[in-house]
Amino acid sequence: MRVLHRVGMIIVACAPSLANAAGLVLLTEEYPPFNMQENGKVTGLSTEIVQEMMKRAKVPVTIEVLPWIRAFNRTVIESGTCVYSTTRTESREHQFKWIGPLVENPWVLYSRSDSKHTLYGLDELRPFKVGGYSGDAVSQYLIDRGFDVDLASTDLQNLRKLAAGRIDYWATGKYLGAWLVSHEKVNNLKVVLTFNTTFMYLACHASMPDARVHDLNEVLRAMQKDGTMARITARYITHKE
Repeated sequence: MRVLHRVGMIIVACAPSLANAAGLVLLTEEYPPFNMQENGKVTGLSTEIVQEMMKRAKVPVTIEVLPWIRAFNRTVIESGTCVYSTTRTESREHQFKWIGPLVENPWVLYSRSDSKHTLYGLDELRPFKVGGYSGDAVSQYLIDRGFDVDLASTDLQNLRKLAAGRIDYWATGKYLGAWLVSHEKVNNLKVVLTFNTTFMYLACHASMPDARVHDLNEVLRAMQKDGTMARITARYITHKE
């Protein structure tokens, strides 16, 4: 998913552990707290989960940070690639092989704190101008349901547009929205509605062998059972409302 403009960094995440292990190129974007760059390093909740999964599976990987649409489209056409953190939707289902879920991602609407409108459901949103960003599953969800979404190239732009009163609402992931609001030190926005909860995955090129998909999902299940995923999640997300 889709913030800031640091492009093209490549990081070796795991050194090869098996001579015959075919490596993978993992593509991602700036979508904190799930995937992001800090001090020249690719990090984040999903990144740590994926790196640990690949380490246990003895699969060597590199990680590239790209704009979301480039990362997504490259994974569709290029074998040996995967993209994360990717919402698993009906329209995307047959484009990829899926490993996950990695993380939960509730979707929310922000308004300005001085807004006089009260929303009890999505249908009440129709008369208003809603900000989303291009290629994002949140935006596509609303577009598919007939909402008029004003698309930006990043969610950071949407935050600034809402704060300036150029849109009425901003549709985004709950944790990304909270991270951006805190990072930008914006104090005139509020969450007014949670309208969907999805899960995000590692989505791999359709040519990935089913056996590898199965093995990686089994490693991920083991990480759930031994508490590794919960410990990683707790470092990035607190559930205080």
